[in-house]
Amino acid sequence: MRARLAVVLLLTVACLAWVLWGLNVSAAVDSVASFRWWMLGPIWALYLLAHALRAQRFRILLPTPLDYRASFSALSIGYLALHVFPFRLGELVRPYLVREQRQVPFGDSLAVVVIERILDVLMLLCMILATSWFVELPTKVEVWGRDVLGLAQQGAGVLGVAGLVGVAVIVALGPRALTLTDRLPGGAIFRRFREALVALARRPAVAAQSLGLSVVIWLLTLLAVQLQLLAFSGVPNGFLDALATWSVTLSGMTVLPTPGFFGGFEAACSAALQLLGALPSAAAPFAIVLHLTQFVFTVVLGGIFLAIEGLNLREVVARSREEGR
Repeated sequence: MRARLAVVLLLTVACLAWVLWGLNVSAAVDSVASFRWWMLGPIWALYLLAHALRAQRFRILLPTPLDYRASFSALSIGYLALHVFPFRLGELVRPYLVREQRQVPFGDSLAVVVIERILDVLMLLCMILATSWFVELPTKVEVWGRDVLGLAQQGAGVLGVAGLVGVAVIVALGPRALTLTDRLPGGAIFRRFREALVALARRPAVAAQSLGLSVVIWLLTLLAVQLQLLAFSGVPNGFLDALATWSVTLSGMTVLPTPGFFGGFEAACSAALQLLGALPSAAAPFAIVLHLTQFVFTVVLGGIFLAIEGLNLREVVARSREEGR
């Protein structure tokens, strides 16, 4: 664990160094000074609305009834943990919290988290395809000599197809076949995952609603990114620019996973804006401010619900890891 942490921290520092290397500090300061800070209000409002819809999506996907407040609270704390702790340990926090607070089976909610990730990967793949069709970018979008957009397109495509095939296989497995997986570590959770998928397949209206919510969630996020582009000087600010910027940024976060997504986020975002015509003195500050805007939103919202619930984040993460073993 320590060796893995050291590697990702080194990767984080290297990415940030790449972003800041040779940066004109005076021009970068002027770029940040030009930021229209009053626009943070509508930007955070869009993030809040997208977050609220994510809580609704989680709630309706669950085969077990869950009230909206509990879903919103668990999502807020879970996303905080996801941004603060490395190796995506926060993914287990939501299932743990709704089990502790609302007696929702851990396997049910963990299965829904996986379903959500499949939906999000499909949305990312759609954005990458839309970027390649409608936005004029160089053949390769390179960060450290790696074509992050191409790699992410391939990765998202493979994950999307593998996820759909895996879902079909899991649903098709009969109870007798599942008795074999029950003997394996995590077999009970696998059974819950299949049960959640079967229940979703029997509720096509819910499946369609969750897909529709996913589309709206990502559109709201794109609008928030465009608003932030409009709040800066020296960066392209059209909707297609936001699409390209956010697609490349998410691709970079996928190719270069780092704690809190720091480093990989800034490197990919800055590279995307420079490819769209922005100068490094504007692209790098925008990337940093965009990430901090999202990070602060997540930390503040999660911190509020941590205080409301009277929880300690480190303890919650540790207990959720034990539950997930």
